[in-house]
Amino acid sequence: MKRWSLSVLLIIFTTIRLQAAGADTISYPKLNKEYLKSYWHDSKALVISPVKWKGKQWVEFGVITAAGVLAYTQDEKIQNYFVGHQNETAHNLSKFVFEPYGRFAPVIIGGLYIGGRLAKDNRLAGTSLIAAKSFVVASVSAGIVKQLTHRHRPFQDDLANHANWDGPLSDIHYSSFPSGHSIAAYSMATVYALEYRCTIWVPVLAYTLATGTAVSRLYDNKHWASDVVIGSALGFVTGRFMWKQSRKGNNRLVLLPYVGSGTASLTFIVRLSEP
Repeated sequence: MKRWSLSVLLIIFTTIRLQAAGADTISYPKLNKEYLKSYWHDSKALVISPVKWKGKQWVEFGVITAAGVLAYTQDEKIQNYFVGHQNETAHNLSKFVFEPYGRFAPVIIGGLYIGGRLAKDNRLAGTSLIAAKSFVVASVSAGIVKQLTHRHRPFQDDLANHANWDGPLSDIHYSSFPSGHSIAAYSMATVYALEYRCTIWVPVLAYTLATGTAVSRLYDNKHWASDVVIGSALGFVTGRFMWKQSRKGNNRLVLLPYVGSGTASLTFIVRLSEP
C-alpha cells in the first residue's frame, strides 16, 4: 500500500505541467442574455472606475491629459502641415484603407465573429463580442461628448479656428471632439491586440491600422490633432478595460486531477500575468 501511495505521489509530481495562458483555460463570452446584460454592468464599472484608481492609473490619466493639452496648443500648426503635404499615395491609403477601417468597424467585428463561429473558434468569436462591446460603449461615450462640446471641424469655417466650441444645445453638425473614427479604431484594435498579444503580427497590424485611421482624419482635414489624440486614448482605454473585464471570471490557476487504471496525476495549468 505504501509503495502504491509513493508511486502515486511520484506520478503526480512528475506529471505537473506548467503552460502559458491558453484559450482552453479561458471562458469566452457567448451571444446570449448574460452577454447583453454585461453592456450595462461593464459600462457602469467603466464610469465609476476612477474611484478605484491608484497611482499608476492617475499617472496614465495625467499623461493622456498632458498629451491632449499639448496637441491642442499645436492644433492649427498640425492642421496647416497636413493641408500643405498632400500626395496621391497618402490620399489613396486614407481613402481606401484607413478611413474605411474606422467607418466600417462594426462590419469588421461582425465578419470576424461570424468567421469564428463558422470555424468553431471560440476564442475569435468571443474576442469579437468583447470588441463589439468596446466599440459600442466607446462610440456612445464619444457621441455624448460630441453633443456636449459641439466643436467646429477644421473645414467648417471660412477661417479654421480650433477654439470654436459652441457647447451643449448647439448645431449637431459641429461634432469634431473627439474623433469618432479614432475612438472606433482603437476600441476595436486594442481588444484583438491584447487577446492575441503573443502572436506578434496581430497587435502590430491592429495598431498600425488604428494609428493610420487616426492620422488619416488629420490628413483629410476632418479633425484637429487634439480630437484625434483624445479619441485614440479613449478608444484604447475602453478596449483595454472591456478586455480585462472579460477576464474577471477566469481563474489563473486551474487544477486538473486524473485517476486512471493504476495511474494518477494532477495537472497544473497556470495562466501568466496579463497586462
